[in-house]
Amino acid sequence: MPDWVILAILVSFSLLTFVFPGVQAFYHVEVNYNEGWNAYNAQTAAGHLPLYATKYNWTTVNYPALSFYVIGYLSHFLGDPVLLGRLISLISLLISCVFVALIVKRLTARWGPAIFGGAFCLALFCGVAPRYVGMNDPQMFAHPFFLAGLWLYLGGAGTNLLIAGIAALFVLGGNIKHNLLPAPIAVFFDLFIVSRSKVARFMLFSVVFLGASIAINTLVGGPFFITQLLMPRDYSFLRALKLSIFDYTSLQIPLVISLVWSIWQLRDKKFRIISLYFFASLLVGIAFKGGAGVSYNSYFDNFLAMSIIMGLSLDLAWQAASSLGKGNAWRLVPPLMIYSSVIYTFVLSPYVNVPKHLSQLPERERKFEAEVSFLASRPGPAICESLLLCYYSGKPYLFDPFNGTMLVKFKKLNAQEIVQQIAEKRFGTIQTDHPVMEIKRPDQRFPDEILNAIDHYYEISQRDPECVIYVPRPNSTDTERN
Repeated sequence: MPDWVILAILVSFSLLTFVFPGVQAFYHVEVNYNEGWNAYNAQTAAGHLPLYATKYNWTTVNYPALSFYVIGYLSHFLGDPVLLGRLISLISLLISCVFVALIVKRLTARWGPAIFGGAFCLALFCGVAPRYVGMNDPQMFAHPFFLAGLWLYLGGAGTNLLIAGIAALFVLGGNIKHNLLPAPIAVFFDLFIVSRSKVARFMLFSVVFLGASIAINTLVGGPFFITQLLMPRDYSFLRALKLSIFDYTSLQIPLVISLVWSIWQLRDKKFRIISLYFFASLLVGIAFKGGAGVSYNSYFDNFLAMSIIMGLSLDLAWQAASSLGKGNAWRLVPPLMIYSSVIYTFVLSPYVNVPKHLSQLPERERKFEAEVSFLASRPGPAICESLLLCYYSGKPYLFDPFNGTMLVKFKKLNAQEIVQQIAEKRFGTIQTDHPVMEIKRPDQRFPDEILNAIDHYYEISQRDPECVIYVPRPNSTDTERN
């Protein structure tokens, strides 16, 4: 079987995995919990209001401002910032896969392994992290800038202009998502090995661009940019190790291949940067996994590194088959063996039955819009665990459940402020994903005091398996419960 037929089949499967998240992006449903948070921040930026005006508050913004201003500005012309964010995320994933292919092509001078690496990348993201594909969130938007810097570095960082360009791309990406560190770490260590002069220039340019970025974010976004960016978060290193072992269970084949390849190529100056990128992304991903609220997105750099290595490994396997005089049948084995891992992850994913999930989208949209309509019909502000519901119902942004809870935990905010407002029934509605007394304590999205206050002063008006809406209890009922 010719190589192009093999690659065409694998690319077709990768595109199949992309169908559902690509279609879902256009529906009025919640793809991921963070979507409403990002929509509110883009709305704030579009209204020319500061994102970092206060040190600690109930609507903390612990991301850099660039993506919010980009989406907020574009929303003036193109409409819904949620749809804009989803489309940018989808396009950014595709661009990231293209950069994976271009990096493999630059290192191997062959298109076959490059196309394989890009196809592997797309299927890996759609199979392992489908809830992050087509999600309104800045992280995927940032990755192409870091990959572009890595690709540029592989072309040779011989001049000040190239070194400055690489540093600029990394800092630009960091202004979208600030903790994507593996590519800059890899370039730093590779330059350190190659030339102390070059690494000094890279650091100088990076510091200058980073300083300018901090100044701009502070000037435009508000005086507490750094404070909010470094907002405390619950962390457990033991949890990081346990979850990482579990999360990589279905990725044993590419993980082992990547580990062996990276150790083997660590001393090869041509491939060393990819080895460093893999190790940096693996260690940084595991380290960040211990943070509360962190999911598969902490591994995204490692997914990209593994995809590059899968393309490079296929090139080695095909070269070995040719040198041993093996026929076309032997060339079929390596890509299928490597690619089987992402087929396995997609089969295990909840979205493997693409037609079924596509057929459910209209009903999910109807349900979501009914919840939005109910919230919109109730007078007064609201608290929503699903911030997207509050956003689409036109409610003001007053309470960020996750970040607010973290700040209460670290004693930066006092939950009694919200408890008092609940007791005074200032909120026309309060939405949670589950009934408050069935939520396991402690919860990452609501302090215990707030959950108890909701149960005491509010009653369930609407309920389904994933959305519970509370309204104020009659005053007489409060008296009876006291």
